[in-house]
Amino acid sequence: MRDDERLHDVIRMLYEYSARPPLKFPSEAEIPKIARKILDAAYGPKSLWTKWDKDREEIIGRAVDVWVPMDDLLDALNSLPGEKLTATDVEQRLYALRNEHGGYSRGPDAAIKEASFTAYDEEKAKGTEFIAILGWLEEWTWGAEERLRRQRAEENRERIEQDKRRVEARLRSGADCPWTAAAGIVDIHCRKNGRLFRLKPLPKETSPLAPKFEVLEVKALDEKRGTSIGRYRTRGDASKAILEVAYKPEWS
Repeated sequence: MRDDERLHDVIRMLYEYSARPPLKFPSEAEIPKIARKILDAAYGPKSLWTKWDKDREEIIGRAVDVWVPMDDLLDALNSLPGEKLTATDVEQRLYALRNEHGGYSRGPDAAIKEASFTAYDEEKAKGTEFIAILGWLEEWTWGAEERLRRQRAEENRERIEQDKRRVEARLRSGADCPWTAAAGIVDIHCRKNGRLFRLKPLPKETSPLAPKFEVLEVKALDEKRGTSIGRYRTRGDASKAILEVAYKPEWS
């Protein structure tokens, strides 16, 4: 049933019940306006995407999260009842659906695009029809993205470990470096202007204003004691103090 037919039915029902209390209107001229509000509330405001009925929306909605050849998607959509769709119709509807969530885009990862097309072509070559491939591709995409997520996580962990090894090597070589952890050493150290400093955590205090770190200047990473520079509430405060101390000929 078209919207104008639904609207006519709503208007007719309102006229039928308008004379019965408690449903009363200021005038009969208000009835069509109220009917439109009822229709909009029931079905939502009329969309500008006029070529997209329920069946087409279902197909394009499923295509949002997978990579599928545009030509095949267009052919499948045009095989359904409705006005002929162009490639631009499909591309823009797909784009709108992928970007309709408050600015947060959705859709398949670009890194699996070529592999997805290859998987699609292989399944199509078997004679599988489009709608079946679409369902199969949804599961394939989930698996591919999960494998990609694990691969990226592993690469990220390896990159972090490489960074740690690199900065530790700088610390041990005597080069200036930021606060750095070293294997076998309890506290972290930094080197500024060739001088070595240790950041030692202090026992927890009940007051939030109590200092949390003590900075010591040491001669070597394994030195048991050192010269106390001061106590600070944050690592940032400790770093600022070192910038002042490191370039003084003698600290006192």
